[in-house]
Amino acid sequence: MGAAEAKPTVATQAAAAAEGSAGGEEVCAHLSKELPRIEAVGSEVGAMAQLTMSLAGFYETHDKVADGSALDAQTEKACPKVRAAMLKAAGMKSFADLG
Repeated sequence: MGAAEAKPTVATQAAAAAEGSAGGEEVCAHLSKELPRIEAVGSEVGAMAQLTMSLAGFYETHDKVADGSALDAQTEKACPKVRAAMLKAAGMKSFADLG
């Protein structure tokens, strides 16, 4: 199997599991809007708490709640810079850390 024929990764499996949930663009628009507020919290624990509440509110009005791995897959593809900034503000390496 060549490099181009890699086995499915956790990220690609999570992306497949995210089908039917809010699209990456929608999640990214929400995270982009929330990023300045979350960064302004000033502590990683507080930022993580605010991010958790923000995502819970987002998924109240959007299809299916994506788990952390699916959210990682969506945001890695659709908005990697926003994803990185949000994870940094909350002191996390992955959205799966919220679970």
